[in-house]
Formats: sequence, C-alpha cells, structure tokens
Amino acid sequence: MGGSVHLSGVAASEGVAVGPAYVYAPRGPEPGAERIPEEAVEEEVSRFRRAVEAVRERLLKTAAGLREAGSGEEAAIFEAHAELAGDPELAAEVEQRVREEGESAASAVLAVGEEYAEAFVAMDDEYMAARADDVRDVSAQIAAELVGGSSSGLEGLERPSVILARNLLPSDTARLPREKVLGFVTAEGSRTSHVAIMARSFGIPAVVGVGDRLEEAFGASVVAVDGTGGYAVADPDPETLEEFERRRKRAASEAALLEEYRHVEARTRGGIRIEVSANLGSPEEAEEALAWGAEGVGLFRTEFLFMEREELPSEEEQYAAYRRVAEIFGERPVIVRTLDVGGDKDLPGIDRPAEENPFLGWRGIRMSLDLPDLFRTQLRAVLRAAAHGNLKVMFPMVTGVEEIRAAKAHLEECRRELEEGGTLCGPLEIGVMVETPAAAILSAELAREVSFFSIGTNDLIQYTLAADRGNERLRRLYRADHPAVLELIRHTCEAAREAGIWVGACGEAAGDPDMIPHLIRLGVTELSMSPPSIPRAKRVISRL
Repeated sequence: MGGSVHLSGVAASEGVAVGPAYVYAPRGPEPGAERIPEEAVEEEVSRFRRAVEAVRERLLKTAAGLREAGSGEEAAIFEAHAELAGDPELAAEVEQRVREEGESAASAVLAVGEEYAEAFVAMDDEYMAARADDVRDVSAQIAAELVGGSSSGLEGLERPSVILARNLLPSDTARLPREKVLGFVTAEGSRTSHVAIMARSFGIPAVVGVGDRLEEAFGASVVAVDGTGGYAVADPDPETLEEFERRRKRAASEAALLEEYRHVEARTRGGIRIEVSANLGSPEEAEEALAWGAEGVGLFRTEFLFMEREELPSEEEQYAAYRRVAEIFGERPVIVRTLDVGGDKDLPGIDRPAEENPFLGWRGIRMSLDLPDLFRTQLRAVLRAAAHGNLKVMFPMVTGVEEIRAAKAHLEECRRELEEGGTLCGPLEIGVMVETPAAAILSAELAREVSFFSIGTNDLIQYTLAADRGNERLRRLYRADHPAVLELIRHTCEAAREAGIWVGACGEAAGDPDMIPHLIRLGVTELSMSPPSIPRAKRVISRL
C-alpha cells in the first residue's frame, strides 16, 4: 500500500482488534428486465407476494433462533424487519408500480424501498434516521428473492478477519460466524445504526462513518481497529501493532472487571447515589437492558409506534407497549417520552407541510398541543399502563411554562375521563426534557410545575452552540463540555435543587465516561444511556 492509512470515524463498539483485512463489497440484486408485458402483470404481483412471504418467514426464523440463544436485542431487529417486509403500504406502492407502469417487482421494491429510506435519512432524530438501513435491507432481500439471488455473502468467511465495508445491514451480519469476525470498519453508519448495535451486542470492536477514505484501505493486509477511540489503522507499522497489542490486553482485563459492575448500585465514594438507566427505542429492548444492569428506563422513545404505517396507533396498541415495558421493569422507573417526530416525516392522517429546518420545526410538545386527539390518545394509554408499573411521563421540546400547564391540563382531563368510566389509572410523575436553551434558562419556573428534569444533551448542545450534530464538518464544535453548555446544565440543576426535584440526563453525554464526572458535579443524579454503556458508567461513578 505504500504506508499506513489512518481512518477516523465514530466509536461504535468499544475494544481493540488487529487482524487480516476482509473487504466486503456485495453485488446488489440485479432485477433483470425493467419492464414486463401487460399479460404478465398479475403473475408478477403474485411473485412479489410469494417473495414477501418467503422473506418474512426467513426473518422470523432468524429472530426465533436469536431469541432462543438469548440475543434479545438482535432478535428484535429481525422481528421488526419481518413486520416491515409485510407492511401493507409498502406492498401497495410496489404493486401499483407493477400494474400501472409495467415495472418488474424486483425493480419496483428496490425503488419504493429507497424512497422510504430517504424519508428516514431526512429525519432529525439520529435513531430514527438510522432505520433507513432497515428499509434498504428488507427491500434488497425481497428483490434478491425475486431474482433468485442472495443478499448476504459473509457466512463463508474462512479466517478471523477485520471486515471493511461501505455499510453492513442486519441481513449481512445475521449468518456471520462470530468467531471469525475480529472487528468492523464501515464508511457509513452511526452509533445507532444496526451494525453498531449488533457489534456492541456481539462484543466486537467497530468504527463506523469513516467516509470515502475507507477505499484507501481496501488493499491493506492487516487492519488495527480502536472501537473505543473511533479510529482504525490500515497496514500499521510495528510500533503501532505493539501498542494495539498492549491495549488489547488491557481491554480484555477491563472487560472482565466491568462484569462486576453490571448489577451493583452506583454510588460515589462520598455516598451519593446515582441511578443508571437505559434509553430504549422499543419494548423488545427491555429485557436486554435489564441484563446490562439498567436500574430503570430514563428515556423510552415512543416514535417506533407511529412510523411507517397506514394509520395512527390506537390507544390499545400504545397501552400494550407501555404496559409491557412497565411490567418488565417492575418497581424500577420507566420514563415515557411523548411523541417527538420532526416535521420532515409524515404521520398517517396528519397534514404536515414540509419544513426546511425540522430541527426547529413542528415537533415535540408543540405538535402534541396542536393535535389534542393524538396527544390525549397517548396520554390515556400511558395513564392506564401506569397502573402496572412505575411509569413517568416526560414532555419534549419545551420552551415555556405555558406549554407544561397546557399539557398537564390535558393529562388531568384524561385521568378524570378514565376514572369516571371505571378505568384504573396509575400515579404518574410529570417531567420536562431540558433540551432547549429556553427551558434551561427558565428552569426555575419550570421546576415549580414538574417532578423532575431530564437533560437531553444531544439537542441542548446543538441548539446552544448552533452546531448541527449530524454535520461532520462541525464535529469539533459539537462539545458537551463547552462552557456554555455546562453553564446551562449548572443553572438547571441549581433550579431543580431549590425546587426539591431531581435531574437526570439522557443524551449521549450521559454515557460518556469523560462527561459523567461533570454531570454529577453539577447535580445530575440519574444517567440514562445505551444499555452496553451501563457497566462502565457504574464503574466511573464508583471511583468519583
């Protein structure tokens, strides 16, 4: 290669690894004829339906195998994919293209899948934007089924290697021989993309989002991966190899030590109790979070219930999802965040004009208050589920006291209606996400209205520093430890302390070992993070 190549990206799964490079560049499905004769249209539609069912059955079988093996988080990915494969709206659009445009089913499903994926990519929530991979994966599998091909080729990996790829989808990794994978390095992806989730679940070091420079490493013989630092070195020199070997041994020792912290209560040396909780995106992730040592759920995103469907979720459907998490966690607290979908994504039956800047658009509490029927359906479901566990509710994107008072009025009216109808409701503490500078500045007033604050550091940082968190050029500016951000957190904690309420944090900073001491020093007593980060956070806390 003519020297080492240093690749900087996102630290997706911690640990270090060194091994032979394996470049994965799969060929996509080849749909064949773009157009089909009119007399073959109905048979093409029937072929598409059979392909969908075959893919669904395969995905559900994979999910069942993973769940039986104790891999609940990975199983949930494939269960969600099976549901997506059978999505009636996606099927209707594909069949429409086949019937009206004479397009082959394989070509149509790839086109419709890409339209769905682009809609996810445009979303302002990183977790939801990462679901574009799901859509592309499922549509590619259906297309491959139609043309008699395969959408995966990694199962034949012959020796332990570091995988280099533009991107890796769940179907790519499902049949991977785990003992042969030393690490992942991908050009695309984020901490919430499925390659990152699965790498963390497998305990495999991974660096994602290194960009087009990955191609410079395709001719490498050996690749060293630092999944904790977020970089990789292709064809490292002897000194770098020695350093990685030392760090690999240290990482192995540390991983063994962290096992001791999974199920302990986190306390500082001074005796301050810090609750360490999990961020969840769906009920399927709950048991996995408990296994990592979660002491509660600090952020339960409810958006998963509303996405990519023909109609809004009913009260019963929402109630069942919230109740499931509440029962899994028992007496442990579960904080449900009400709907927060950016203005760039359609909701069924909701007229939402396109917005140039959905980060600053019609989302969170402002949308909920404008759509009282939507809001009250969710509040009723939460109130009912609260009878089965320790649920709390939290309102996002708050900028003033009036919004909180209006939301509380809706909540109390829902409670009155339910109780008058003989429906059991549970107690429900109310909280505010402090993720706008306005909420932080007005925290003293807001604290008199609620029982807790949860600082959403991701948005608070980008709004305070005017730095888009998804803009790679601004990565150097996007800092949780910026003095302005710390000052807003300090002010929020001080206001909460004076009002006698507690403060949590649920952004990426909450699980960052370097930020945890700052947050605790400022007065945060609950930290919520991705489940695999929990043992290390507890260890950091115990040493403060």
